[in-house]
Amino acid sequence: MHQVILVVDDEPNSRMGVSYALQEWGQGGVAVETAENGMKAMEIIRARRVDLLVTDIRMPVMDGLALIELLREEQRRIKSILLSGYAEFEYAQQGLRLGALDYLLKPVQQDQLIRTVETALRSDPRGETDESSDSGDSDAMVNIGNENVRKALEFIHQSIREPLTIKEVARQVHLNPSYLSVLFKEEVGVPFSDYMTQYRIRKAKQLLLETSAGLDEISEHIGYQTTSYFIKTFKKLESMTPNEYRNRMKNKAASM
Repeated sequence: MHQVILVVDDEPNSRMGVSYALQEWGQGGVAVETAENGMKAMEIIRARRVDLLVTDIRMPVMDGLALIELLREEQRRIKSILLSGYAEFEYAQQGLRLGALDYLLKPVQQDQLIRTVETALRSDPRGETDESSDSGDSDAMVNIGNENVRKALEFIHQSIREPLTIKEVARQVHLNPSYLSVLFKEEVGVPFSDYMTQYRIRKAKQLLLETSAGLDEISEHIGYQTTSYFIKTFKKLESMTPNEYRNRMKNKAASM
């Protein structure tokens, strides 16, 4: 059965650009639907199965945050990715607290879009925890059913400055590391090591946007032992260095 992605954006060029990129990437393996606002999106969602929502934040009639909030109210467990501008970062954070998996800066880079969608489609909807702000970490924990994994995630979030291993986390929750590794992937939807990397980079993006901290300080804050490894990992996931990311966001804000 094809997975269904719904792209919601009131800007026709952006909507069709994202839709076309996903269709080309999916090569018939995914179905891509489009809608011009949240109200139209809800009509589609109520009529058929949707596996992933890719939605702009700022739209007329019903914006992206209202759409995600309505999905939550109706208990529709649909994974979602936000499209936002720099000036909307606070709104993006709010969306993450509501359960969105990630956000992408507009104009969307195709390689980053594909990578984010691939990660989202692989993840378990129960694993919509993840890597938002501190309040989002705790809010999202309600989606994790296994108490041991909940405790593991709490320990990870509290100990992000430390270079954690699965053995250390397993010791904290009194489980065999191999068993916790299997349990973690079942509950969260991604392997422990992938989760740690994604979580750290999300925290780094937050610090790059919200503070003027240098890369050494950010690297230390998120648990990387060397700044060079932090930069390498960030570039691998985001297709740009941390400084390029920060400057791009500042330039976009200045142009608004």
